[in-house]
Amino acid sequence: MKFFLIMLAVMFLMRYLMPYIIRFLLKTFVQKQMRKAQEYAAFQGQPHQQPHYQQAQGQTRSQPTGSGDKVRVEFVPEDRRPRKDFPGGEYVDYEEVK
Repeated sequence: MKFFLIMLAVMFLMRYLMPYIIRFLLKTFVQKQMRKAQEYAAFQGQPHQQPHYQQAQGQTRSQPTGSGDKVRVEFVPEDRRPRKDFPGGEYVDYEEVK
């Protein structure tokens, strides 16, 4: 009987105290990881709270990068060049099926 009462008390404490313990442990873990990341960024010589882009003070990029940049093709083989007399795609008859 004594075993069951102790077991019941332990289960009761775990049920109501574990969320607080887990929150505390998770909070300390996250804070520790943030400190490590800040130390790593400081070690790399990068500011950890400032964005890594250039300020909009009239500065331009020296070389374009990214998805919105223009692409320049210097050479296209003869067999891959589009024909001048080619009107577009091929017409395919469409028939609706009910």
